[in-house]
Amino acid sequence: MDNINTLLVAFMFITILTLGIAGVLAELAEVVRNVERKDRDKLLVGWALLLLFAYFTLFWHTADITLLEEWNFGLFLFAETGPVLLLFGTQIMLGALTAEPGADIDAAVRQTRFFVIFGLLQVWSIAAGFVLGVGFTPGSAFDALVLVMCLVLAVSRSRPVHLVGLTVVSLAYLASAIVDMRA
Repeated sequence: MDNINTLLVAFMFITILTLGIAGVLAELAEVVRNVERKDRDKLLVGWALLLLFAYFTLFWHTADITLLEEWNFGLFLFAETGPVLLLFGTQIMLGALTAEPGADIDAAVRQTRFFVIFGLLQVWSIAAGFVLGVGFTPGSAFDALVLVMCLVLAVSRSRPVHLVGLTVVSLAYLASAIVDMRA
C-alpha cells in the first residue's frame, strides 16, 4: 500500500466532507434558531437532514480508500469526485432552504440541478465499488434505486411525488447503512 498517497487522498476526502457537514449543520442550526418561521418548507428541511446522513455515510466509507494498493492522479480525481458532487448538491439545496421568507413555496420541487447532481453521486458510488474491487454490492442496489428516484424527481413538479421521493431515498440510505453495518 502506498501509505503517504493513501493518507493524502483520505485527508482531501475528509476535508471536502467536513466542509459540507459544516454547511448543513450551520443551516440546520439556523432552522432551529428561527423555529417560529412558519413558512419554511419542511420538504427542504427533510432533504437537508438526508444530506447530513449522506455525509456521515460517505465519511464512514473513508476507510475504503485503503483498499487500493496504488494511487495515481486519475484515481485521486475519481475518489474526490464523490464528496465534491455531494458538496455541490448540498449548496444548491441549502440555497433553497435559506431563501427569504415569502419566497417561492415550490422551490423544493424545482431543484432539477440538485437531483441531477445527487443522481451522479449515486453513479459515482456504484462505480466506486468496481474501482475498489468489490463490484456491485447490496449498497450499489440501493444507490441504483436512489438514482432512479433522482431522475424521477428531476423532471417532476408534483409536491406529493417529491414527498414520496424523499421518503424512498431516505429509506434507501437507511437500508444501505444497515446492510453496510452487517457486512
